[in-house]
Amino acid sequence: MANKTIQTILSRVSCREYSEKKVSLGKVNQILEAGKYAPSAMNRQIANITCVRTKAKVEKLRELSKETFNRDCMYGANTVVLVHAPREDKFTVQDCSCVLENIFVAANALKVQSCWINQFDELLSTPKGMKMKARLGIPEENRIVGAAILGYVKDPSKLVVKERKADFISIK
Repeated sequence: MANKTIQTILSRVSCREYSEKKVSLGKVNQILEAGKYAPSAMNRQIANITCVRTKAKVEKLRELSKETFNRDCMYGANTVVLVHAPREDKFTVQDCSCVLENIFVAANALKVQSCWINQFDELLSTPKGMKMKARLGIPEENRIVGAAILGYVKDPSKLVVKERKADFISIK
């Protein structure tokens, strides 16, 4: 396919081993701006994006992850984008998921690797996590649907697009 947008989507893979190289603020801003333009139910735009980039805050999240899950759920990434919305809204999952997808596609277009991380709602619901959530300015009643970790791959040979199942699409 010759279409650049389609190629960007088809070439995106999840990265689970990051180098220490930090993504520039300029690229992060472009990626987050793309997330802002995701579709939302009835155009209510309920999703919120909280980007964590400062070394101290990222390390606090990493320590909390190791303490709670016995592993670094951020795989060494140094930029964490939390996407959240009111827990009780019936479109929270859908709207936040659209934001995350735009973030992933934009990151790939800018040669930045990413991965969807699901553990942050649970992580920031622990007693220590609730304090961190408050420090990040995330309302207590918000559900973190997912996080996009951003960075640069440690070993490019590990980024391989996996085959998709043959019966994935059905046209009737």
